[in-house]
Amino acid sequence: MRIALISDLHIDINEDYPVLALTAEEARARRADVLVVAGDISETPERTLAAVEALKGMLDCPLYYVPGNHDMWNKNCPSRRTEEIFAAYQADESCLLHGPVVLDDGRKKIALAGDVGWFDYSFAAEGFSREALDGMAFEGRTWQDHFFNDWTKDNPGQMQKSLCRLRRQLENPAVKGLPVMAVTHMLPVRDFCVPEDVHGWGFFNAFLGGSALQDLYRSYPVRWAVCGHVHYRSQAVRDGITHYCPCLGYHTEWPLYELENNEAQTQIRNAMQLLEV
Repeated sequence: MRIALISDLHIDINEDYPVLALTAEEARARRADVLVVAGDISETPERTLAAVEALKGMLDCPLYYVPGNHDMWNKNCPSRRTEEIFAAYQADESCLLHGPVVLDDGRKKIALAGDVGWFDYSFAAEGFSREALDGMAFEGRTWQDHFFNDWTKDNPGQMQKSLCRLRRQLENPAVKGLPVMAVTHMLPVRDFCVPEDVHGWGFFNAFLGGSALQDLYRSYPVRWAVCGHVHYRSQAVRDGITHYCPCLGYHTEWPLYELENNEAQTQIRNAMQLLEV
């Protein structure tokens, strides 16, 4: 079974590039049996859901995804509450919020479980008060979720809700006994955080995820974990779990990867990771 992984397509910020078509093309080139997208497809819920349907029509394999923090924003639909946006994704059968999925190619079975995830400040550098972290602002910069997501009124509480949702999926009878790939948008391990010596990131790493996700994974047969959010492209192994961070990211960031060119096709090829099980 060949599972293609990618995240952070940001089709609005990257709207000058045929990101969906090129993602489907690359998944076909990898002979993927499944494509998993770990969030941040767009900044508007309706556009994200439409993009998922469009991408499904371009693929010759199933697609599963979790929403990211940008997908959850009400920036372009200010009358909508976060829980209403969440419910729209939860109703989509391609979204892992809908429930765990068992993949079976006739030789191997594995389960996919997923959630947005959230952040609990555990990745912040020492020395920041709870009050400062709740404010989500540092030296004149504010983490944008603070403006566009109601959950930021209680970030640690939302992390606990995410953990409960994931736990229910991992304890679903259909998943019992199967190796699991856990998919979140937020980071479960510190490995993918921005180095703290990069200005401001000792503070802003607080909003990238939390170690409680990895703690949860260790209690279940999670073999692989996929995340996004930080716009890195990397892998790490912790506690026997292989973590993938396959972010495409913003076109303005592509030169930082120092590839042979900054064409979207080259960047998608570099961002997409393939798991063979």
